[in-house]
Formats: sequence, structure tokens, C-alpha cells
Amino acid sequence: MLLQSRYRRGRSFSEINSGLQRTYIPLYERAFVSLQRKLGSVPTYRPESVTNEEHAITDLEAFINLLKCALGTGCLAMPCAFYEAGWLLGLIGTLVLGSFVVYAMHVLINDINVLCKRYRLSVLSYSEAMELAFQTGPESLQPLGKPLAYLVDLLLGVYHFGVDCVYVVFIAKSIKLLADMYIEPLDIRIYMGLLTVPLLASFAIRELKYLVPFAVISNLLLILSVVIICSYLFGDLPSLSERQAVQPLQGYAFFFGTVLFSIESVGVILALQLKMLNPQNYLGTFGVLNRAMFIVIAFYALFGFFGYWRYGDLTASSVLNNLPKTEILPQCVLAMFALGIFFSYALQGYITVEIIWRRYIAPRVEDSIALEYLIRMALVLASVLVAIAYPNFGVLLSFVGSFCLAQLGLIYPGIINLCVCYREGYGLGKHLLWRALSFIVVGLVGCITGTLASLQAVKDQYNKLS
Repeated sequence: MLLQSRYRRGRSFSEINSGLQRTYIPLYERAFVSLQRKLGSVPTYRPESVTNEEHAITDLEAFINLLKCALGTGCLAMPCAFYEAGWLLGLIGTLVLGSFVVYAMHVLINDINVLCKRYRLSVLSYSEAMELAFQTGPESLQPLGKPLAYLVDLLLGVYHFGVDCVYVVFIAKSIKLLADMYIEPLDIRIYMGLLTVPLLASFAIRELKYLVPFAVISNLLLILSVVIICSYLFGDLPSLSERQAVQPLQGYAFFFGTVLFSIESVGVILALQLKMLNPQNYLGTFGVLNRAMFIVIAFYALFGFFGYWRYGDLTASSVLNNLPKTEILPQCVLAMFALGIFFSYALQGYITVEIIWRRYIAPRVEDSIALEYLIRMALVLASVLVAIAYPNFGVLLSFVGSFCLAQLGLIYPGIINLCVCYREGYGLGKHLLWRALSFIVVGLVGCITGTLASLQAVKDQYNKLS
């Protein structure tokens, strides 16, 4: 049995049990279990009863943050992903893979809620759920729980830190492209260094709730940018018969990694429910998660489809490179996209801070805001230094993204589900077993093929430089 002191709330089992006596739903509400689930509620447990209301976020704020964490630089690579897969396979693949990943997140969050109720705990992080799930699974596998829990935190931290590094590269490149048109060209590393101070200012925001205004501004900028980009995509469309409906399957590994990197943000998806004022509204058929991800998946499918339809074999790795650089509107798009990504920096970095500070350091030291700010400063400086050292970090991140996200978004949810359902059985025809195994198999295939494709891209790039 896990020690309660490991968990952030730090309460004893007796305290948790007495608190949970007030969290069970009255009998008259249980008659509406089916409707409650469809609308997003949790029928037998109210996790919002332990939410800190002072810093809690509303359903709308969670919806906005979900859109923000999903609508980022990944959308710019979707036309290229469709070029690799073909427009028909791209459409089908985006819808199916996107829905499959969101479903895996539903299963993961539901399993975390089941573990909370089963062991009378208020909240569980991803890594804590991994460790506790193994305690309920086969006895021979229980020693693997703690190492895998640490691995979950490592992968989450590395991935979100890597995203911030790529954001630094993207913003600096965008500024350089614009500045070189009007002033004497400077090295891109200078612009990266100049970003340090504004990034430190945005990263000083400690609570997720206060990042919502930045997410709103970022969403508005990115939406306006996408509208302008679409005005170029919809003009002079050739016949669709000139584009490949299905490309050779070897390009599908790149497509898989791009879609997964673009749509998936496991850390933010899990953190948002923990911070919601009404977390029971997060899941369900019409819950916050489904509403936001429906928009995201549909947008990525259409954006990739029309981008490839417009540019065909000339489709660049980033659709911004297909726009005419000398015109004012594309320059505005570049500036707005850079500013929108700047406002997303703190949201991605929030997960890294959550893991390092609030999960490992804060429980072991007295409350020290100064120390937390030092950690935040160190993370910002580290992301800038990594970007300066590897200005082509995007290729390396494709490796980190394929390797980390396939595990965090598919393989580990399947493993946790296998363990959670172990004692109570896997249902009629063992359909729950097959579901969990499908998560693991798809994740393994995507992880292996995506990682190999990314490593090959890294090798090719360095061969060109040598």
C-alpha cells in the first residue's frame, strides 16, 4: 500500500475517509447516472469537493486552455503530414487517430477516478496512478509500479520542456525573418537571448487560472492567423485529382508522429481536470474535453487537407514557408503566430514545474516561493540555452515527441487499464482486455516507427551539414 504522505494533499486515510463521507451523491441523483455520464459528470464521487476554489478554473477556462494547448505549431505541419499520407488517408487517419487518442485519455482519466474512489484518495497524478494501479494488478508485476511511475514523470517533464525549447526556436526564427526585411541581419541566437526576459516574466505566473488571459489572447491571434492562411489556401485550388489520395505507407510514420504531436498534450489534459471548479463536467459525451477536442480534430483534418490540396508536392514542412514573404498579410501572420506561441510558453512549462517543484521538491522543504521562482528561472534559462545550442531542435523534438507521446498517450493508459480491471475482470468476451491491448499495440507501433523515422531524419540532416 502506498504511503499517504507521498500525495500532495498529505492527509491521513482517516481524514480522507471522513471528508469523503460528504462526497457521495444522494440516492435521488443516482437515478440519473446515465444522463449524468453523458453530460460529463462522475456519478458516485465528487472530486470537486477537494478542489481549491481560490485557484480553480471554470469550465470555459478549461475549454479555452484545452484549445490553446492543442492549437500550436503542430497545425503548421499538418499539410506536410497530408503530403506524406495522401489526402484520403490523411483525412481518415486524422479523424480515427485523433478520436482514438482522445478515447484513450477518457479511459486514463476514468481509471484515475476509479483509483481515487477505490482507495479513498482526493487526487492522483499520472505517475501516482501508475504506481497505485500496479498495486491492484498481478502480484508479479507490482515491483514495476514505482520505476514506471518515475518514468512517467520523466517523460512528461522532458516532453513539455522540449516543447518550450521548440517554442523559443520558432519565435526567434519568426522574429529574425521579419527583422531581416527591415534591419541589418543578426544571428538567430541573439534573438533567442533577447527572449529570455519576456519569457521569464510570463513564466513567473504560478497559478493555472491566471494563465487563462494569455490563452485567450493566444487563441485570438492564432485564429486570426489561421483565417488569413486559409485565404491563401482556398485560392487557386487545382483539381483534386492532381493530388495523391493515398501515398506509400513509409510516409505514414511521419504522419502518425505529426498528428500525435499536434493533438496530444497529456500533461495539460490531466492537469486541467485537477484544477477545475467542477471537474465532473470534464468527461462525458458532451463534456469539456470532448467539445474542445472535437473542434481541434476537425480543424486539423480540414487544415491539413486544404493545405496539401493547395500546394501539392511543393508543400513545405511549415505551411508558413509556402506563403509569399514579401506581402504584408503573411508578415502579419508570422508576427501573430510568434506572439501567440509566446503566450503559450508558460502553459506548456506549467507541467514541468508541476512535476519538479510541486511533486518532488515542495513536499520535502518548507514553503519557499523564492525557491520556486529560482526553479522557474532555471527552466527558462535552460530552454533558451538548449535552443541556442540546437537551433534546429524541431527535428530532435520529433524524436522526443514520437517516443514520449506514444507511451504517455497510448501505451501507459493501456497498461493502467489492464491493472485497474484485473481484479474485477475484463467484462463480456474480455472486451476491456482487448481495448487495453489495442492501446498498447497502436502505441508500440507508432512509437517504434515514429522514433525510427525521426532518427533517420536527424541522421539525414546531420549528413547534409557534414
